[in-house]
Amino acid sequence: TIRSTYRTREDKCHVSDVVLHSGWEGKMAQTLEEMDKVFSYVKNQNLGFTIPYTMDSEEHDYTPDFIVKLDDGHGKENPLHLIIEVTGEKKKDKEIKVSTAKTLWIPAVNNHGGFGRWAFLEVNDPWNCKAIIINLIRK
Repeated sequence: TIRSTYRTREDKCHVSDVVLHSGWEGKMAQTLEEMDKVFSYVKNQNLGFTIPYTMDSEEHDYTPDFIVKLDDGHGKENPLHLIIEVTGEKKKDKEIKVSTAKTLWIPAVNNHGGFGRWAFLEVNDPWNCKAIIINLIRK
């Protein structure tokens, strides 16, 4: 359910508004815009970017919350593409989606090599997400 929108900075996001399903997503967008290490980001709403997964023998598509291009020390010509999932409550399907993205999709796209470098981050505290992202970059 869409709750509201967040007006973006045109130098950080190529769409004018972030569609918010929670206040947590709004805080995430605000933090991404404030971070110097973030080249650009987008809320993955109706962009067609999904990750296939299987649950109970049925195929599904997982739509992660954000896609971020950031500087992890390799510069603007070789950004890290970071998929961010903002997680509130624990759900069985969320665990399967996150696990599939982290253990199957990320290694596969990185192994392919033709789509840049990718990582996945699940954020369960958007008020601490800057520190979480910086910690990921340092690793």
